[in-house]
Amino acid sequence: MNPDAIRAQSLRDAIRELRIELVILNDRVARSVGLQPRDLDILDVIDREGPCTPSQIAGRISWSRATMTGVLSRLEADEWIERDTNPSDGRSMTIRSTARFAELTSAYAAADRVVDESEVSPEVIDFIAEATVRLRTANRST
Repeated sequence: MNPDAIRAQSLRDAIRELRIELVILNDRVARSVGLQPRDLDILDVIDREGPCTPSQIAGRISWSRATMTGVLSRLEADEWIERDTNPSDGRSMTIRSTARFAELTSAYAAADRVVDESEVSPEVIDFIAEATVRLRTANRST
């Protein structure tokens, strides 16, 4: 195997290992606050992208609208989200997170500290962030 192929395989292996670790972390966080692991996807989209319509969230996490309806109803009943009438058209709903999102921030605090306290140089952090964006963008186009 040539050096470029070895490097590419090493990157794929590292991504797969990280995926497993993130699944474990997200499962633990979800359980700690009484959520299902995939609920975190919805809440993360809303947190990062701001209030969204159910269709926008479904498209972003690749769920059907029918699945979204039940999950959003449960998250609303548990006070994780609120639904507001979309001010631009008055017919659709906009979903936003509630103050309960702070529970997730707290649940992720230990993992965040590991990143914050890592001895990785700012240049490497910038490179990892840029590479992650590129990989995510490439993955979405497949």
